Amino acid sequence: MRIVLFCGKDLGSDIVFTHLKDHHNLVGVVSELPPSKKRLLKNRIKRLGVGVVIFQLVFMKIAVPLVNFFSRKRLGEIRKMFSIESIETFDDHLFVPSINDPKVREFVSQVKPDAIVVNGTRIIGKKLLNAVDSPMVNIHVGITPKYRGVHGGYWALVNDDPDHCGVTTHLIDAGIDTGGVICQRIINPTKNDSFVTYPLLQLKEGLVCLDEALLAIKNNNLVLLDTSKSESKLYYHPTIWQYLYY
Repeated sequence: MRIVLFCGKDLGSDIVFTHLKDHHNLVGVVSELPPSKKRLLKNRIKRLGVGVVIFQLVFMKIAVPLVNFFSRKRLGEIRKMFSIESIETFDDHLFVPSINDPKVREFVSQVKPDAIVVNGTRIIGKKLLNAVDSPMVNIHVGITPKYRGVHGGYWALVNDDPDHCGVTTHLIDAGIDTGGVICQRIINPTKNDSFVTYPLLQLKEGLVCLDEALLAIKNNNLVLLDTSKSESKLYYHPTIWQYLYY
């Protein structure tokens, strides 16, 4: 199958890119540039309030770098599990300020993929969804719909819910991690794992789910899991106080 990747610019995107390049017929990549920090901050404040956002920023700017420092050995061990090449080495590559830029629709129309893999982009708008005939498969580091949003593995452990500490591949729809679920896998963190290593462990299992999803699409036998009885909740970045408490 002809595969196109929609992604951000980070380590996770490089990992997914390399996997698709090495194991599938990757014919195009669309990379979304990081959003404006000012706009991102404004949207978060509107959604969560000034107080929450301030303490989220303290967590991300102070706690996360410290956790990264003390987890560097474990991070190195996990990275060795992956083959990693820079996404910028790929020739047929489109860089856009937003995944919803009109150029993306033109790119997809020209490349004509059989499936689109999504990893780490902003919410895909209805115009792009309606313009694309190919199924879009997202890798979400959480078990949906129970752990939608960000840091699904972390929040599952916070909730003493290890049976839902995992990863999901699902179809993209207009909601936030609400599309039909194709595959889910659980991770088993060790005592040496932390907030910064959970996503890489999830991504490792997510690539297995991705292969299953693409094979099902190729064979035209895609079957979605029944998640209608599962609770659904949207999670955000923890604040520094939540992180210290849990």
